[in-house]
Amino acid sequence: MKSKWREQLFSYQPSQSGANPLVLPMSKAKAAKILGICYRTLERWAEVAPIIPEYRLILVRMKTLTQEKKLRAPPITPYQVWVIGKIGELFSDITQGIDKKAFVEIIIEAHKHEYTRAEFEKEQLRFTSQVLGEIHHVG
Repeated sequence: MKSKWREQLFSYQPSQSGANPLVLPMSKAKAAKILGICYRTLERWAEVAPIIPEYRLILVRMKTLTQEKKLRAPPITPYQVWVIGKIGELFSDITQGIDKKAFVEIIIEAHKHEYTRAEFEKEQLRFTSQVLGEIHHVG
């Protein structure tokens, strides 16, 4: 997993349409590239994420959209990538030789409040203001 995955996720590249790129969906392939993991690892970590109510709601919405619009695969939102990234950090913190998934599920269940969309937005703001502060110090 890339150590600077948040920087890649939160880096603000203005879209041609002017829409905030952090609200635009992406492919799972792009999400895996941002996190620096293979697709199978992304899927394994994503299996844990539906414990989080907001994640589960977005997952259902994306699956419905996929069916309604006859898309090949459900897109993934930046919020979902952030959740999966945080889950990946937990997987990385747990030593080899034990059932990581079970322990990650227990930890997330106890700390669901740390995986909300509001927390995602707070982290996005912290990252953006930190980057903007560095730009202003240089100039």
